[in-house]
Amino acid sequence: MKQDPLFERLWDGTAAMEEWTAAVSHGAITQVDDNIITVHTTYFCGSVTAIRTAEGLVLIDTAKPDTAKQTLDVIRSWDDAPIHTVIFTHGHIDHTSGIKLIDEEAERRGVPRPRIVAHRNVARRMQRYVDTHGFNSFVQGQQFNMPGYVYPIGQRRPDAVYDDTLSLSIGGEKLELFHGRGETDDATFVWLPERRVLASGDFVIWVFPNAGNPRKVQRYAAEWAQALRRMEALKPETLIPGHGPVVFRAERVSRMLSDGAEALEHLVGETLALMNAGATLEDVLSKVKVPANYLAKPYLLPKYDDPEFLVRSIYHLNAGWFDGNAAHLKPARTAELAAELADLAGGARKLAERAETLAGQGQSRLAVALAELAAAAAPGDPQLQAIRAATLRKLIDSESSLMGKAFLAVYEREAEGRSKG
Repeated sequence: MKQDPLFERLWDGTAAMEEWTAAVSHGAITQVDDNIITVHTTYFCGSVTAIRTAEGLVLIDTAKPDTAKQTLDVIRSWDDAPIHTVIFTHGHIDHTSGIKLIDEEAERRGVPRPRIVAHRNVARRMQRYVDTHGFNSFVQGQQFNMPGYVYPIGQRRPDAVYDDTLSLSIGGEKLELFHGRGETDDATFVWLPERRVLASGDFVIWVFPNAGNPRKVQRYAAEWAQALRRMEALKPETLIPGHGPVVFRAERVSRMLSDGAEALEHLVGETLALMNAGATLEDVLSKVKVPANYLAKPYLLPKYDDPEFLVRSIYHLNAGWFDGNAAHLKPARTAELAAELADLAGGARKLAERAETLAGQGQSRLAVALAELAAAAAPGDPQLQAIRAATLRKLIDSESSLMGKAFLAVYEREAEGRSKG
């Protein structure tokens, strides 16, 4: 299958993913095979793949709440057969939420609702979202700058679950499901052996692997790499990523899978080597970096997650929450520490002034540390909050990852509000 010119520019790094998102915003179809399409509406919504079989359609994922109808309409423009089976590659809402509209359509037509197949942990994830609904809504609102956001819960849970692998035969189409842990612990990738087509779910997302989100549950960088190696060994000729355009040609698919695995293996190996030598988390963070040749690849840009966050995740998975600094084992309250340091410095204003100086010298991380202490020592001082906001803005401007920018911006907005009294 020939790739289009925009894909070629994405592949060589001369086009940004934002251009692709704009190009597919109307609801675009990629023809994967004679009886397979993938529907795209935006990079931020998971890809939805439809497979035509003698028993009806099989869908891999279902879109997010605001794109589910558009996605289903596009599928219906291609084939109007009943939907027989839906496979969830994992339990995130941008892959599961469309099931509500699909079920409603089945009821209107008087046909059975589709069977949902997924890994066993998808149902556990959905229950955790119910149990932590307030927190999850709060964090999602912060991460995507949506104050007051309410995370949607109540998606229908799987009818059939599996543990490691599952083989399906539906209407003459063979599908093999494989479990792996990466961004989530409930992830599935789907292999169509007779067509040599691989649907990776979010193991491939056209940016650096999202295995270190600062405010989400544990992610699994080492096992993510193992899953990519497992996919590579299948020798797929077509790759349908969880996000982003479909990749054709075996050599490109192999390179994409191998590069992602190697980058993760490097982070895991370097982190563990330092841990085994007795390094603290601070030491590990200062020394473990992804080689620049990986970060330069257009499908491994650190635009969403930050490799530094992945190092933290790898450390905490293997070492627990304590980072090796004695002051952090039973830490003093920040306000008390800030008051003591402000007193030593000659007042909170002195700390803030030093923060301004450091920010002007490009030492944004240290500047933010002092600005936060100054604001904690004198939280009612609007001038200190203004300095805090300006210092945070300098650090935000130097960040490449969406997550880094988003979470820092939460505190910038807070400081700006307090600076106005």
